[in-house]
Amino acid sequence: MNETRREEIALFRYGVIRDLVSRPVAPGKKEHLLAQIAARDWSIPGTRRRRIGRTTARDWLTLYELHGFEGLKPAPRRDAGSSRTIPEAIQDLLLELRAARPRASVDSLIRAVQLSQGPCERVRLPRRTVYRFLAAQAPPPAAAGDARTPDARAFTYEHAGDLWCADVMHGPRLLLEGRGDRNKTYLHALIDDASRIVPFAAFYRSESVACFTDCLKQAMLRRGVPRRLYCDNGAPYRTQHLQVVCATLNVVLIHSRPHQPRGRGKIERFFRHVRSAFLPHVTEEMLRDSAALNRVLWAWIEGEYHQTPHRGIDGKTPVERFLHDQEHIRPAPEDLEQLMRMSCIRRVGRDRTVRLDGRLYEAPDGWAGEKVELRYDPYDPAAPVAMRRAGEPGEEIRLRRLDRAANARLPRAVPDNDPDPEPVADTGISYLELVAQGFYGHKEV
Repeated sequence: MNETRREEIALFRYGVIRDLVSRPVAPGKKEHLLAQIAARDWSIPGTRRRRIGRTTARDWLTLYELHGFEGLKPAPRRDAGSSRTIPEAIQDLLLELRAARPRASVDSLIRAVQLSQGPCERVRLPRRTVYRFLAAQAPPPAAAGDARTPDARAFTYEHAGDLWCADVMHGPRLLLEGRGDRNKTYLHALIDDASRIVPFAAFYRSESVACFTDCLKQAMLRRGVPRRLYCDNGAPYRTQHLQVVCATLNVVLIHSRPHQPRGRGKIERFFRHVRSAFLPHVTEEMLRDSAALNRVLWAWIEGEYHQTPHRGIDGKTPVERFLHDQEHIRPAPEDLEQLMRMSCIRRVGRDRTVRLDGRLYEAPDGWAGEKVELRYDPYDPAAPVAMRRAGEPGEEIRLRRLDRAANARLPRAVPDNDPDPEPVADTGISYLELVAQGFYGHKEV
């Protein structure tokens, strides 16, 4: 029982005997007051009983006279920290399991205890009872290899652009027919630590690397290049491509410790604000198209979120705080679009085609069979694709999408060893006639 509960009970007991201790009472009057206490109904905390006996009220009066208000508080349980309903053997087993598996849930611990006993010896373990029992014990020891941060402090970087934090949030489903789970959206966003401005945020159709790469590119085009980028350990933030981009732009890429999300509180607070201030106002018309949803989102960010005073930045708006540090912002390089492209290795087919994400591109003449490096924008299929020989830095060659119909109308190149080939004469003999004459490996009919 906590101290607040003990004080509540002591206040009730004092209210019962208040008339007996507030002023001197004659012996005859005292018994009369005790009889009145025993005759009336009371709302007693912690029990359904409605009556208080004379002996109980007299005991409370004695405790108050001897020890004051502290004497009316219930005495702590002598078996505090243990459970009256869980057998001692089960208590010991629960403590052993929790020490061995400090991250295990209460339900999994109960299941492990039940499986460790015989079918006839199983004891009913209510989840709430087990939870209270474990909460009353000392905290479990840290698991082996568990890196815990002993000192967590609130922080804010000095200038805008010193640190951007990136994360993703599950968004609403689009109202498209026959798409199932593919209607899900994900809000990729970045937030500046010093100014709380959102460099860019948009709903994408997946959590993929391509979506985050596009989000980061759009953010840098709008708000410059950050000095640090803080991410979690998700797959989109652990790619070699992101490491190369950050190293090229002189951006320190920082990952939080696994299972310890300290430091990302600002973007989590922004996501909570999106859930409470933006998503409730999204209509069905906005959910018909992801582009329409993103237009409304960005209008809300620029027109409301960026223009609202923020307590974390001394009552300034994010735009005001960002513009105050405008001289500290590093502009994006002119070749950012080229820098953000991803690359992959492919081999050109004998028909001079290269496949990329299900799309076919046509290489120039003379590249059949070559191993090449493709440079492309993973988020925009319409963006140009370039290639160069793998492992050889050189000039990039722009590829074009394969057009089979156009290729059917083009003349074929003539081999060098046959500069003037004779045209094949049309004999007018049909395929069936050739078969009847024994051609193509068929017997004569």
